[in-house]
Amino acid sequence: MVQNATIALYKKQYAEFQFERAGLFKLIREKFGCTEVLYPGSSVHITPSFYFPHVVYVDTSPTAVNFFADETAVLTHIDRKKTYKRSAYLRFIAQDYAEELPLPEESFDLLLALFAPNVVPTCQKYLKKGGILVTNNFQDEALTAAATPALALISVVQYQKKAYTLVEDEPQKWLSVANSGKTKRYLQQASAGYEYMEAENYFIFKKQST
Repeated sequence: MVQNATIALYKKQYAEFQFERAGLFKLIREKFGCTEVLYPGSSVHITPSFYFPHVVYVDTSPTAVNFFADETAVLTHIDRKKTYKRSAYLRFIAQDYAEELPLPEESFDLLLALFAPNVVPTCQKYLKKGGILVTNNFQDEALTAAATPALALISVVQYQKKAYTLVEDEPQKWLSVANSGKTKRYLQQASAGYEYMEAENYFIFKKQST
């Protein structure tokens, strides 16, 4: 059976590379019950749609634009992998997320800032009060969030013993680790070449009522 080229790209960049981080999204859904997600700088990382029924992806790269243009293939793959009963909703916005997005403010209950810079200052306005921000502190996103009055750090997710674990005790102490500047290793040798080695702490912020 010939594999669709669009889905082959996702598998090559994420699934085969062990870079999906499915366990992270499963944990976030179970702990916080999020359903409506905004993912700026997403590239072709559609794994969140396996766990959340409403996801808006934002990216300007030609790779992402071409990928999401094949909407039938993308939705078919999501339908095969989704872990919820309702129909999946998918939207792709081919735009710089630093510019005003064609979205209502305070309309999402989860904002993902993963390996994308300046998501917090430009996109946290789209997060509902009580909504959740998840960031791995790429280019100091967690530190920026911690300095944002409307956002409160409530927990940290760590990868331990091949599973994602929520750490709620003194999450602030992990900000000092994030600010240490320690170099991380993300690749390790695998039988088929290299694979992603999870080395991130994921910081969970809650948007406060003002």
